[in-house]
Amino acid sequence: MKQEELFPVIQNGKYGFINRNGKIKIRPQFNLAFPFSEGLARVQVGPEWGYIDSKGRIVIEPQFEEAGPFSEGLAEVMLDEKYGYIHKSGRMIIQPRFDEADHFSEGLALVKMKDRWGYIDKKGKIVIKPQFDNGFPFSEGLAVVEMDGKLGYINKKGEYVWGPAK
Repeated sequence: MKQEELFPVIQNGKYGFINRNGKIKIRPQFNLAFPFSEGLARVQVGPEWGYIDSKGRIVIEPQFEEAGPFSEGLAEVMLDEKYGYIHKSGRMIIQPRFDEADHFSEGLALVKMKDRWGYIDKKGKIVIKPQFDNGFPFSEGLAVVEMDGKLGYINKKGEYVWGPAK
């Protein structure tokens, strides 16, 4: 049976979730809420972020300064002003050590270290060293990166296939 789609809604200053028919399915009780991703929704309770399931049960306790959506089984979270990645179980898979982080796409995630962006794999190993002024997630084997105000495309080896260094 397919999971019912739920959508964030705000009522009296609190966020909850409704279904396609507008029926409240999760009572408005959160400071902020984002759409479900891979079966979990990130919600803010007080100043901290955690995750709920489609029944509204907290499945990962609010404990993070920031939290991203689950993508490819992992979500970026911030603890002590550094980003790492958790599994849907709530277990920290990649310890927080990045200045900024983005979601996983095609097995790689964009991360920032010391003002430079690079890419890591799902084990946290740096596979494309932080060297770019900016970057975007991979799509169809390529990612857009920026260096000195110029855009280019790189492959998963970090090689330019089009752009400034090509």
